[in-house]
Amino acid sequence: MKQLKVLLVVLLMGSVVTTAFTTGYALATAASGAPITSPVAGLLTGRGSQAARATDTPKQFAMLGEIWSVLKRDFVEPKALDADKIGKAAIDGVIAALDDRHTTYLDVETRNEENNQIKGSYEGIGAHVQMNEGGVIIIVAPLQGSPAEAAGIRAGDRILAVDGVNTQGMNLNDAVTKVKGPRGSKVTLTIQHDGSTDSVPIVITRDEIKTESVSWKMLPDNIAHVRIAQFAQRTADELRKAMRDAIGQGAKGVVMDLRSNPGGLLDVTVDVTNQFMEGGLAGYQVDRNGKRDSLPLTGKAEFPDIPMVVLVNQGSASGSELFSGALQDRNRAKLVGTRTFGKGSVNHLRELSDGSALYVTIGRWLTPNGRLIEGNGLTPDFPVTITEDDLRSQRDPQMDKGIEVLHAAMAGR
Repeated sequence: MKQLKVLLVVLLMGSVVTTAFTTGYALATAASGAPITSPVAGLLTGRGSQAARATDTPKQFAMLGEIWSVLKRDFVEPKALDADKIGKAAIDGVIAALDDRHTTYLDVETRNEENNQIKGSYEGIGAHVQMNEGGVIIIVAPLQGSPAEAAGIRAGDRILAVDGVNTQGMNLNDAVTKVKGPRGSKVTLTIQHDGSTDSVPIVITRDEIKTESVSWKMLPDNIAHVRIAQFAQRTADELRKAMRDAIGQGAKGVVMDLRSNPGGLLDVTVDVTNQFMEGGLAGYQVDRNGKRDSLPLTGKAEFPDIPMVVLVNQGSASGSELFSGALQDRNRAKLVGTRTFGKGSVNHLRELSDGSALYVTIGRWLTPNGRLIEGNGLTPDFPVTITEDDLRSQRDPQMDKGIEVLHAAMAGR
């Protein structure tokens, strides 16, 4: 399968996860000199990896084979020597030691389920998640119209337990496995809302999640409200059509809503940026050696002049930050809302021979003005928060401010 360069902050919490494990096997040499079958040596000697070579393997990894041999021969509880479990723990340990929340391993099942999601639908609760540095599972963003959103899940929420099982110390794959399930079934998440010290149980009925990426509607005063849910394979074409339709119906300005947009494909993100900017750059990619490569635009923008405001929040991540940062740096559009998530890492998907895969962080993103997105996020030109009272009263002060700012832009002020 073609390797994809992606800007995904996380994958969808339905059938897809962002960290996993392998149970691959390979031959290693025991301390006694006899060949043994090790549940972990396959990964660590490079067997099965497109990129890895046995000659690249540090000598310290050979100790895993020796440890497995000793345990098989001497350990007092032989039933505890579950190769799958030990292999899982070894790979979890390798990934954790990198201290990079975006480098993740996808086992065969997870990789297959991800392919299903890319095709446009899956079953689950419909939320993007990530584990923070403290090991807490965070809701990056619920999908618009998803069961998670309908149940009251919000960006920044912490998942403390799943069906009563504490998630502390649980890896992301195990937590997502507990959350996912067939359409119509229920799951109870113990949630701590962002900014709160209390926790609440939220029951969610799983459903089929369709991953449409662009929607729009006309607001008063010839303003189009265009929502990009994620940067998927069809997004650029869908957005182009939405913009043409909106302008055809008289739109004179656009509120581009990227709130809770977790990102997506890099090429699509650059294509979308290209629709609104006449030349220049979408940003830069900095590799492991500090080399800075530019992401040029074609200079053939279809909508370079229509006044635009961009709504962002803490669930706006990755591709949505690259797009918003480029518009902000070039003064093409003002940002309204709250500071964005701060996911500016470049991840390549490396397919492995058994059908599993590894997302590897290979670089960091900078805005055209050289601002580092990773860990920092973007600060809106007009900071506006949504309070609990706003939610209860169904008010949207970010949208209200966005329209106000857009009116000024449309008037040339």
